[in-house]
Amino acid sequence: MSNMYNLKNTEPIDKESALERIGGDEAFLLELLDIYVEDFLEKYESLQQAIAAYDFKNIQEIGHSLKGASGNLSLNGLHETAYSIELSGKDKNIEQAKSLFVRLREEFIHLKDFLSPEKRADIEQKLSRMK
Repeated sequence: MSNMYNLKNTEPIDKESALERIGGDEAFLLELLDIYVEDFLEKYESLQQAIAAYDFKNIQEIGHSLKGASGNLSLNGLHETAYSIELSGKDKNIEQAKSLFVRLREEFIHLKDFLSPEKRADIEQKLSRMK
């Protein structure tokens, strides 16, 4: 896997780095996470469809997009996994893409602890429909 992953920090988000990047405004960070969650859920569903269709160009593009958003918010595991998904699309490796798709969901679920209870319930509902 990528050497971009911060092995020292096993939390799903490096909150200190994310806050530093946005000037320390925790309320703004929570707003950005809410926006990220909505975007992630949309891309997750599109990624599922791209994998089913062996659409490697779309797999690569979605991975790239998720990588950028995850990196900007210091979302450790999501950033690494999205980077690997991007590479699986580039390498046309469908088995790797399928495996990483499962891992992406697991990494995303770890992020829920940083969200409001309402947003967590919303995520649970949306993810359960995407199985």
